[in-house]
Amino acid sequence: MPASTDPATALAAFGVATLHEVLGRRGLMRGMRLLVGEAFAGRAETVALPAGDNLGIHAALRRANPDTVLCIASGGQGAFGVVGDLILAAAAKRQLAAMVIDDGIRDIRQLKGPPSVAARGVSALGTQKRRIVSIGDPIVLGGVLVRPGDWIVGDGDGVCVVARDRLERLLEAAAAREAKEDGIRTELARGRTTVDVLGLSRLLEKRS
Repeated sequence: MPASTDPATALAAFGVATLHEVLGRRGLMRGMRLLVGEAFAGRAETVALPAGDNLGIHAALRRANPDTVLCIASGGQGAFGVVGDLILAAAAKRQLAAMVIDDGIRDIRQLKGPPSVAARGVSALGTQKRRIVSIGDPIVLGGVLVRPGDWIVGDGDGVCVVARDRLERLLEAAAAREAKEDGIRTELARGRTTVDVLGLSRLLEKRS
C-alpha cells in the first residue's frame, strides 16, 4: 500500500469479494447487505442491543468518532426496524462512515447516505428504548467476531471484518491477488479461454 493511501481507502478499493478470498474465505458477515449509500471502510465501534430495543444506538452515537463504522448486534435478527431516518441523521452529524446492523432498518424511502447502512433487511416493526446490553465490547455480528478497532468493509457484495492486527499482510495479499487477476484478464482479452488460463482441463477430463 502506498504511503499516501490510507487504509480505509485501500480496503474499500479492493472490495469485499477480494478481501474475503485473501482472508481464506473468512470474515464475511452472513445475511448483511448494503441497503443505503456507497461502499465503505472504517474502524469498528460496537454496541449490543436486546431484541426490539434501540436505546444502545442512541447512547453509542453520543460517543461515536468520525469515519468509524458503528457495528450493532441486535437480538432481533431482522425482525425489527431498529434504525430509521432520525438515527441516520444523527449518525450523519457525527460523520460516521457507516452503520452495520444485525437487524432491520425502516423509513427506507427517506434514508440516504452518508453514512452508508448495511443490514439484514427492511422492517416497519418499531422498537422501544429501555435497555442496553453493552457498548464498546467485542460482539458477534452476522456470525463473525467484531472487536472495537477492527476494520469493517462493505459494498454490494456484502460486509467483511478485517482484524486490526492483520491489516498490513491483508493489503499485500489483496494487491497480489488483483495483480494475478489482471494477468488473467489480459490472457482472456487475447482470446484464451478460462479453461486454459486457469488450468481446468484435467478437472474437466475427469468428468468426461
